[in-house]
Amino acid sequence: MDEPPRQNGVWEQLFVAAPCGLVLLDRHAVIQLLNPTAAKLLGVDASQAAGKSLVELLPGWKDTPFYASLPSLFDAQSTFEAVDFDVPGPEHTMLRLHAASVKTGDGTTGVLLSLVEYTEVASLERRLHRAEYQASIGKLARGIAHELNSPLDGVLRYTHLALEHLTDDSPVREYLIHVKEGLDRMVRAVRTFLEFSRQVTTPVHRVADLHQLIEDALLLVHHRAKFQQVQVVKQFAEHLPEVLDGGLQHAIVNLLKNAFDAMPHGGTLTITTRHGEGQVHVEVEDTGSGIPSDIRPRVFEPFFSTKPIHKGSGLGLIIAKEVVERSGGTIDFTSREKVGTTFRIRVPVAPAEAHENGT
Repeated sequence: MDEPPRQNGVWEQLFVAAPCGLVLLDRHAVIQLLNPTAAKLLGVDASQAAGKSLVELLPGWKDTPFYASLPSLFDAQSTFEAVDFDVPGPEHTMLRLHAASVKTGDGTTGVLLSLVEYTEVASLERRLHRAEYQASIGKLARGIAHELNSPLDGVLRYTHLALEHLTDDSPVREYLIHVKEGLDRMVRAVRTFLEFSRQVTTPVHRVADLHQLIEDALLLVHHRAKFQQVQVVKQFAEHLPEVLDGGLQHAIVNLLKNAFDAMPHGGTLTITTRHGEGQVHVEVEDTGSGIPSDIRPRVFEPFFSTKPIHKGSGLGLIIAKEVVERSGGTIDFTSREKVGTTFRIRVPVAPAEAHENGT
Protein backbone atom coordinates (compact mmCIF):
# COMPACT_ATOMS: atom_id res chain seq x y z
CA MET A 1 0.00 0.00 0.00
CA ASP A 2 2.49 2.60 -1.21
CA GLU A 3 -0.22 5.02 -2.38
CA PRO A 4 -3.27 6.04 -0.39
CA PRO A 5 -6.24 4.01 -1.67
CA ARG A 6 -8.73 5.77 -3.95
CA GLN A 7 -12.35 5.17 -3.02
CA ASN A 8 -15.46 6.04 -4.96
CA GLY A 9 -17.21 9.35 -4.25
CA VAL A 10 -19.99 7.96 -2.07
CA TRP A 11 -17.59 5.98 0.08
CA GLU A 12 -15.38 9.03 0.53
CA GLN A 13 -18.36 11.17 1.56
CA LEU A 14 -19.47 8.60 4.10
CA PHE A 15 -15.90 8.30 5.38
CA VAL A 16 -15.54 12.05 5.85
CA ALA A 17 -19.02 12.62 7.32
CA ALA A 18 -18.99 9.66 9.76
CA PRO A 19 -19.79 10.80 13.33
CA CYS A 20 -17.11 8.47 14.72
CA GLY A 21 -13.40 8.65 14.02
CA LEU A 22 -12.19 6.43 11.17
CA VAL A 23 -8.55 5.63 10.43
CA LEU A 24 -7.26 3.32 7.68
CA LEU A 25 -3.89 1.68 8.41
CA ASP A 26 -1.56 -0.53 6.41
CA ARG A 27 0.14 -3.55 7.97
CA HIS A 28 2.96 -1.34 9.29
CA ALA A 29 0.46 0.85 11.19
CA VAL A 30 1.05 3.68 8.72
CA ILE A 31 -1.98 5.95 8.32
CA GLN A 32 -3.45 5.84 4.81
CA LEU A 33 -6.60 7.83 5.47
CA LEU A 34 -8.32 9.42 8.44
CA ASN A 35 -11.48 11.48 8.67
CA PRO A 36 -11.84 14.88 10.40
CA THR A 37 -13.46 13.32 13.48
CA ALA A 38 -10.50 10.98 13.98
CA ALA A 39 -8.05 13.85 13.57
CA LYS A 40 -9.91 15.86 16.20
CA LEU A 41 -10.13 12.93 18.65
CA LEU A 42 -6.45 12.10 18.24
CA GLY A 43 -5.38 15.73 18.39
CA VAL A 44 -3.48 15.60 15.08
CA ASP A 45 -3.50 17.59 11.86
CA ALA A 46 -5.31 15.53 9.22
CA SER A 47 -3.26 16.99 6.38
CA GLN A 48 0.00 15.96 8.04
CA ALA A 49 -1.05 12.62 9.52
CA ALA A 50 -1.42 10.58 6.30
CA GLY A 51 1.72 8.60 5.57
CA LYS A 52 2.94 8.72 9.17
CA SER A 53 3.04 5.82 11.60
CA LEU A 54 0.31 5.82 14.22
CA VAL A 55 2.98 4.93 16.80
CA GLU A 56 4.99 7.99 15.73
CA LEU A 57 2.00 10.28 16.29
CA LEU A 58 0.77 8.55 19.45
CA PRO A 59 3.54 6.54 21.16
CA GLY A 60 1.06 5.20 23.71
CA TRP A 61 -0.63 3.04 21.06
CA LYS A 62 2.36 0.71 21.18
CA ASP A 63 1.32 -0.33 24.70
CA THR A 64 -2.26 -1.26 23.77
CA PRO A 65 -3.41 -4.84 23.05
CA PHE A 66 -4.44 -3.64 19.58
CA TYR A 67 -0.85 -2.93 18.52
CA ALA A 68 0.28 -6.47 19.39
CA SER A 69 -2.66 -8.01 17.48
CA LEU A 70 -2.22 -5.90 14.33
CA PRO A 71 -0.46 -8.66 12.29
CA SER A 72 -3.22 -11.16 13.09
CA LEU A 73 -5.85 -8.75 11.79
CA PHE A 74 -4.21 -8.83 8.37
CA ASP A 75 -3.55 -12.56 8.35
CA ALA A 76 -6.93 -13.71 9.62
CA GLN A 77 -9.00 -10.82 8.27
CA SER A 78 -10.74 -10.66 11.62
CA THR A 79 -12.01 -8.00 13.98
CA PHE A 80 -10.64 -6.67 17.24
CA GLU A 81 -13.09 -5.92 20.01
CA ALA A 82 -13.11 -2.74 22.04
CA VAL A 83 -10.07 -1.45 23.86
CA ASP A 84 -9.90 1.83 25.76
CA PHE A 85 -7.10 4.31 25.21
CA ASP A 86 -6.23 7.47 27.11
CA VAL A 87 -5.07 10.13 24.64
CA PRO A 88 -2.13 12.09 26.09
CA GLY A 89 -2.53 15.84 26.27
CA PRO A 90 -3.93 18.66 28.40
CA GLU A 91 -7.50 17.46 27.88
CA HIS A 92 -8.20 14.08 29.42
CA THR A 93 -9.75 12.17 26.50
CA MET A 94 -10.65 8.50 26.66
CA LEU A 95 -11.33 6.67 23.39
CA ARG A 96 -12.91 3.30 22.73
CA LEU A 97 -11.33 1.55 19.78
CA HIS A 98 -12.68 -1.12 17.41
CA ALA A 99 -10.65 -2.55 14.53
CA ALA A 100 -11.47 -4.72 11.52
CA SER A 101 -9.54 -5.85 8.46
CA VAL A 102 -10.93 -4.53 5.17
CA LYS A 103 -10.19 -4.88 1.46
CA THR A 104 -9.31 -1.59 -0.18
CA GLY A 105 -10.12 -0.56 -3.72
CA ASP A 106 -6.88 -1.94 -5.16
CA GLY A 107 -7.38 -5.33 -3.48
CA THR A 108 -4.89 -4.90 -0.67
CA THR A 109 -5.78 -5.49 2.97
CA GLY A 110 -5.93 -2.67 5.47
CA VAL A 111 -7.18 -2.21 9.01
CA LEU A 112 -10.03 0.20 9.64
CA LEU A 113 -10.11 1.71 13.11
CA SER A 114 -13.28 3.21 14.50
CA LEU A 115 -12.82 5.64 17.40
CA VAL A 116 -15.56 6.80 19.75
CA GLU A 117 -15.01 9.30 22.55
CA TYR A 118 -15.59 7.48 25.81
CA THR A 119 -14.52 10.10 28.34
CA GLU A 120 -17.91 10.85 29.89
CA VAL A 121 -19.04 7.22 29.91
CA ALA A 122 -15.76 6.15 31.52
CA SER A 123 -16.20 8.83 34.17
CA LEU A 124 -19.76 7.65 34.87
CA GLU A 125 -18.56 4.05 35.13
CA ARG A 126 -15.87 5.06 37.63
CA ARG A 127 -18.39 6.98 39.73
CA LEU A 128 -20.81 4.05 39.65
CA HIS A 129 -18.05 1.67 40.68
CA ARG A 130 -17.08 4.02 43.52
CA ALA A 131 -20.69 4.35 44.69
CA GLU A 132 -21.05 0.56 44.74
CA TYR A 133 -17.76 0.26 46.63
CA GLN A 134 -18.83 2.86 49.18
CA ALA A 135 -22.20 1.18 49.67
CA SER A 136 -20.57 -2.21 50.25
CA ILE A 137 -18.01 -0.74 52.68
CA GLY A 138 -20.79 1.06 54.56
CA LYS A 139 -22.87 -2.10 54.75
CA LEU A 140 -19.89 -4.12 55.98
CA ALA A 141 -19.03 -1.50 58.61
CA ARG A 142 -22.63 -1.37 59.91
CA GLY A 143 -22.83 -5.15 60.01
CA ILE A 144 -19.61 -5.53 61.99
CA ALA A 145 -20.56 -2.72 64.36
CA HIS A 146 -24.01 -4.11 65.13
CA GLU A 147 -22.68 -7.65 65.57
CA LEU A 148 -20.13 -6.42 68.12
CA ASN A 149 -22.29 -3.85 69.88
CA SER A 150 -24.61 -6.13 71.83
CA PRO A 151 -22.06 -8.57 73.28
CA LEU A 152 -19.68 -5.70 74.06
CA ASP A 153 -22.39 -3.84 75.94
CA GLY A 154 -23.17 -6.94 78.00
CA VAL A 155 -19.55 -7.69 78.87
CA LEU A 156 -18.90 -4.05 79.79
CA ARG A 157 -21.94 -3.95 82.10
CA TYR A 158 -20.86 -7.14 83.93
CA THR A 159 -17.33 -5.74 84.26
CA HIS A 160 -18.73 -2.58 85.88
CA LEU A 161 -20.80 -4.70 88.27
CA ALA A 162 -17.80 -6.83 89.20
CA LEU A 163 -15.70 -3.73 89.90
CA GLU A 164 -18.44 -2.29 92.13
CA HIS A 165 -18.45 -5.46 94.26
CA LEU A 166 -14.69 -5.68 94.66
CA THR A 167 -12.73 -3.93 97.37
CA ASP A 168 -9.96 -1.52 96.42
CA ASP A 169 -7.29 -3.92 97.63
CA SER A 170 -8.61 -6.94 95.72
CA PRO A 171 -5.88 -8.46 93.45
CA VAL A 172 -8.56 -9.14 90.81
CA ARG A 173 -9.53 -5.48 90.63
CA GLU A 174 -6.41 -4.46 88.67
CA TYR A 175 -7.07 -7.19 86.10
CA LEU A 176 -10.65 -6.07 85.63
CA ILE A 177 -9.56 -2.45 85.20
CA HIS A 178 -7.34 -3.56 82.31
CA VAL A 179 -10.28 -5.55 80.91
CA LYS A 180 -12.50 -2.46 81.11
CA GLU A 181 -9.89 -0.30 79.33
CA GLY A 182 -9.71 -2.84 76.52
CA LEU A 183 -13.50 -2.95 76.26
CA ASP A 184 -13.66 0.86 76.17
CA ARG A 185 -11.24 0.84 73.21
CA MET A 186 -13.46 -1.68 71.43
CA VAL A 187 -16.55 0.46 72.08
CA ARG A 188 -14.77 3.46 70.54
CA ALA A 189 -13.78 1.35 67.54
CA VAL A 190 -17.40 0.23 67.06
CA ARG A 191 -18.57 3.85 67.20
CA THR A 192 -15.96 4.74 64.58
CA PHE A 193 -17.25 1.90 62.38
CA LEU A 194 -20.79 3.27 62.59
CA GLU A 195 -19.56 6.79 61.96
CA PHE A 196 -17.59 5.57 58.94
CA SER A 197 -20.60 3.74 57.50
CA ARG A 198 -22.71 6.91 57.78
CA GLN A 199 -20.02 9.08 56.21
CA VAL A 200 -19.53 6.93 53.11
CA THR A 201 -23.23 6.45 52.39
CA THR A 202 -24.74 9.84 53.29
CA PRO A 203 -25.47 11.77 50.08
CA VAL A 204 -24.33 15.33 49.44
CA HIS A 205 -27.40 17.36 50.34
CA ARG A 206 -26.59 21.00 51.06
CA VAL A 207 -24.65 24.07 50.04
CA ALA A 208 -22.26 25.27 52.73
CA ASP A 209 -19.95 28.14 53.64
CA LEU A 210 -16.56 26.47 53.98
CA HIS A 211 -15.25 29.14 56.35
CA GLN A 212 -18.13 28.43 58.72
CA LEU A 213 -17.42 24.70 58.53
CA ILE A 214 -13.79 25.38 59.46
CA GLU A 215 -14.78 27.66 62.37
CA ASP A 216 -17.20 25.01 63.67
CA ALA A 217 -14.50 22.35 63.36
CA LEU A 218 -12.03 24.54 65.29
CA LEU A 219 -14.56 24.94 68.11
CA LEU A 220 -14.66 21.17 68.50
CA VAL A 221 -10.90 20.93 69.02
CA HIS A 222 -10.06 24.32 70.59
CA HIS A 223 -9.29 22.68 73.94
CA ARG A 224 -6.39 20.81 72.37
CA ALA A 225 -4.90 24.03 71.03
CA LYS A 226 -4.86 25.46 74.54
CA PHE A 227 -3.65 22.30 76.26
CA GLN A 228 -0.87 21.61 73.73
CA GLN A 229 0.05 25.30 73.28
CA VAL A 230 -0.56 25.22 69.54
CA GLN A 231 -0.99 28.58 67.82
CA VAL A 232 -3.81 28.54 65.25
CA VAL A 233 -3.34 30.86 62.26
CA LYS A 234 -6.21 31.46 59.82
CA GLN A 235 -5.43 32.80 56.37
CA PHE A 236 -8.88 33.01 54.83
CA ALA A 237 -9.58 34.29 51.33
CA GLU A 238 -12.25 36.97 50.96
CA HIS A 239 -15.55 36.19 49.24
CA LEU A 240 -15.01 32.44 49.22
CA PRO A 241 -17.69 30.72 47.06
CA GLU A 242 -19.96 28.15 48.68
CA VAL A 243 -19.48 24.41 48.09
CA LEU A 244 -21.55 21.24 48.10
CA ASP A 245 -21.10 19.70 51.53
CA GLY A 246 -20.91 15.93 51.82
CA GLY A 247 -19.72 16.08 55.43
CA LEU A 248 -16.69 18.31 54.92
CA GLN A 249 -16.68 19.51 58.53
CA HIS A 250 -15.97 15.96 59.64
CA ALA A 251 -13.07 15.73 57.19
CA ILE A 252 -11.65 19.02 58.48
CA VAL A 253 -11.99 17.90 62.12
CA ASN A 254 -10.06 14.72 61.30
CA LEU A 255 -7.29 16.74 59.62
CA LEU A 256 -7.11 19.09 62.61
CA LYS A 257 -6.87 16.16 65.04
CA ASN A 258 -4.14 14.66 62.90
CA ALA A 259 -2.23 17.96 63.02
CA PHE A 260 -2.57 18.20 66.81
CA ASP A 261 -1.33 14.62 67.18
CA ALA A 262 1.79 15.65 65.24
CA MET A 263 2.47 18.56 67.64
CA PRO A 264 2.13 17.17 71.20
CA HIS A 265 4.55 19.78 72.58
CA GLY A 266 3.33 22.84 70.71
CA GLY A 267 3.69 24.36 67.28
CA THR A 268 1.74 26.29 64.66
CA LEU A 269 -1.38 25.16 62.84
CA THR A 270 -2.08 27.22 59.72
CA ILE A 271 -5.37 26.97 57.84
CA THR A 272 -5.40 28.63 54.43
CA THR A 273 -8.28 29.02 51.97
CA ARG A 274 -8.36 30.31 48.41
CA HIS A 275 -10.35 29.77 45.23
CA GLY A 276 -9.87 29.73 41.49
CA GLU A 277 -10.81 27.84 38.32
CA GLY A 278 -14.11 26.68 39.78
CA GLN A 279 -12.58 25.17 42.91
CA VAL A 280 -12.16 26.06 46.56
CA HIS A 281 -8.87 25.10 48.22
CA VAL A 282 -8.20 24.42 51.90
CA GLU A 283 -4.75 23.76 53.34
CA VAL A 284 -4.14 22.43 56.84
CA GLU A 285 -0.46 22.85 57.69
CA ASP A 286 1.30 21.78 60.88
CA THR A 287 4.85 22.23 62.14
CA GLY A 288 5.02 18.74 63.60
CA SER A 289 7.40 15.86 63.13
CA GLY A 290 6.35 15.11 59.55
CA ILE A 291 5.41 11.75 58.06
CA PRO A 292 8.27 9.31 57.40
CA SER A 293 8.74 8.64 53.69
CA ASP A 294 8.31 4.87 54.05
CA ILE A 295 4.76 5.17 55.41
CA ARG A 296 3.46 8.02 53.22
CA PRO A 297 2.00 5.64 50.60
CA ARG A 298 -0.13 4.04 53.35
CA VAL A 299 -1.56 7.22 54.88
CA PHE A 300 -5.02 6.74 53.35
CA GLU A 301 -5.21 3.00 54.02
CA PRO A 302 -8.10 1.93 56.31
CA PHE A 303 -6.97 0.97 59.83
CA PHE A 304 -3.38 2.03 59.22
CA SER A 305 -2.05 4.08 62.12
CA THR A 306 1.30 4.78 63.75
CA LYS A 307 -0.39 5.97 66.94
CA PRO A 308 -0.73 3.85 70.09
CA ILE A 309 -3.68 1.48 69.94
CA HIS A 310 -5.67 3.50 72.49
CA LYS A 311 -5.28 6.77 70.54
CA GLY A 312 -6.31 6.00 66.98
CA SER A 313 -8.54 3.71 64.94
CA GLY A 314 -6.70 4.25 61.65
CA LEU A 315 -9.91 5.49 60.00
CA GLY A 316 -9.60 9.27 60.44
CA LEU A 317 -7.84 10.04 57.16
CA ILE A 318 -9.72 7.47 55.06
CA ILE A 319 -12.99 8.99 56.32
CA ALA A 320 -11.68 12.44 55.37
CA LYS A 321 -10.77 11.14 51.91
CA GLU A 322 -14.17 9.51 51.36
CA VAL A 323 -16.00 12.65 52.50
CA VAL A 324 -13.96 14.96 50.27
CA GLU A 325 -14.36 12.71 47.23
CA ARG A 326 -18.10 12.41 47.85
CA SER A 327 -18.21 16.22 47.77
CA GLY A 328 -16.64 16.02 44.30
CA GLY A 329 -13.15 16.97 45.47
CA THR A 330 -9.66 15.63 45.99
CA ILE A 331 -7.26 15.44 48.91
CA ASP A 332 -3.49 15.06 48.95
CA PHE A 333 -0.56 15.97 51.16
CA THR A 334 3.12 16.85 51.26
CA SER A 335 5.36 16.19 54.24
CA ARG A 336 8.94 16.76 55.36
CA GLU A 337 10.34 15.01 58.39
CA LYS A 338 11.12 17.37 61.30
CA VAL A 339 9.44 20.21 59.35
CA GLY A 340 5.75 19.37 59.13
CA THR A 341 2.86 18.20 56.95
CA THR A 342 0.34 20.00 54.76
CA PHE A 343 -2.95 18.42 53.71
CA ARG A 344 -4.72 20.02 50.75
CA ILE A 345 -8.42 19.72 50.00
CA ARG A 346 -9.89 20.87 46.69
CA VAL A 347 -13.67 20.85 46.19
CA PRO A 348 -15.75 22.31 43.36
CA VAL A 349 -17.74 25.49 43.79
CA ALA A 350 -21.46 24.73 44.28
CA PRO A 351 -23.27 25.04 40.92
CA ALA A 352 -25.97 27.67 40.49
CA GLU A 353 -28.72 25.05 40.30
CA ALA A 354 -27.77 23.82 43.79
CA HIS A 355 -28.66 27.26 45.17
CA GLU A 356 -31.85 27.37 43.11
CA ASN A 357 -32.95 23.97 44.41
CA GLY A 358 -32.35 25.08 47.99
CA THR A 359 -29.97 22.22 48.80
